[in-house]
Amino acid sequence: MEELQKQEIIKNTTLLQKEANNFTPSYKDSMKSALKQFEIMGIPSKKDEDWKYTSIAKSLSSRAFNGKESIIHDLPKFILDKRGYLIFNNGVFNKFQSVLPAGLELSSLLNQEKFFDSFDALNYASALSAISFIIKKNTQIDFPISIIHLVDDIGVNKMINPRINFIAEPQSKMTFVEIFTSTQIELFQYTTNSSINFMLQPNSKIEHIKIQNEATNSVHVGLTQARLKKDASFKSITIDFGLLKARHNINVDLIENGSEAAVHGLFALKNTEHTDIFSIIHHHAGMTTSEQLFKGIVSGNAHGIFTGKIIIEKDAQLVSSSQLNKNLLLSKKAHIDTRPQLLVHADDVKCSHGATIGQLSPDEEFYLESRGIPSVRAKKMLCHGFAMDVLFKIDNESIRKMCEQLLVEHFEKTALSDNNL
Repeated sequence: MEELQKQEIIKNTTLLQKEANNFTPSYKDSMKSALKQFEIMGIPSKKDEDWKYTSIAKSLSSRAFNGKESIIHDLPKFILDKRGYLIFNNGVFNKFQSVLPAGLELSSLLNQEKFFDSFDALNYASALSAISFIIKKNTQIDFPISIIHLVDDIGVNKMINPRINFIAEPQSKMTFVEIFTSTQIELFQYTTNSSINFMLQPNSKIEHIKIQNEATNSVHVGLTQARLKKDASFKSITIDFGLLKARHNINVDLIENGSEAAVHGLFALKNTEHTDIFSIIHHHAGMTTSEQLFKGIVSGNAHGIFTGKIIIEKDAQLVSSSQLNKNLLLSKKAHIDTRPQLLVHADDVKCSHGATIGQLSPDEEFYLESRGIPSVRAKKMLCHGFAMDVLFKIDNESIRKMCEQLLVEHFEKTALSDNNL
């Protein structure tokens, strides 16, 4: 199945690349090289150790969206601040709707030769609207920049390939909330294969909150990457509210002393939804710090997976790193697989990791019910409190409140209704 789907994707992407007229000849050559790398690596399957719990080939859309028919919509409701936002329609940057705040500027694309995995290579080969931004030195923005990915009926049964690069210059600070959604949540079927990349120069600070709220029958494969130089700080928070299949790859490289990363996340799944989190935090330099908290709430026949790798190189001394994964099962058929991993090659480090899988506490439920709270309401309160540990990691209050509202609307009102408990 993987081979047939791969050949179909290669054929369609080869045709698509003939329309790549907005790039330099060298960039177009690198797109062709990326497609060859995808051909060599292929579509991952359960035979691959990193994908042992997720089979995705048969769910993928094989035809990439070319961007020709992208239309302008009304501004999405998810924009949190009108002073700065980036709009993408079916993976195509909508420069007419977007508003760039002072200090955030368009930049030229750089050729790329190495890729995180085959989906990253495919994204690079297919992204006819790849775009790059630079956050100018000393830019300090205290309001969130919304990045809205909106898929409409034109993108149905296609693969959407947004690719965004950010370079944060020294002493810059910015918060991004990246939201994936569609104009029709119930009926659309499509594949999102996204890539967002951050290069943090010395003393820069970036917070990135990713919210997956796409059509329930769609597939999402997303990559979040960051490279941190001296004394840079990066916070990544991934929130997934469930769909047919999702794979979130997170890859953070701490390459110079003093850099620090916080990589957190939450998935709340119901019915037969499937979400796979694959995270790598790589300490290349000493005196670097990382922390990670991922939580999962799984009901119905849903399946949640967490793989977290922390790698500390031999010369990376005086590193401090912690990792914790907690999961809550709400039904007998719900399924969780968790694999926290520490690969430590240095001697002078402080590291910890752990994972838990459990159910709601009968004692806590009884306590709430004995105070006159109905059983369903008690379960909602306990699940809500469990999730808030992650949501409180979000610094911006408006983003945190939006995530809390989405949690109530897309999980608690359905998975925790009277008919499902």
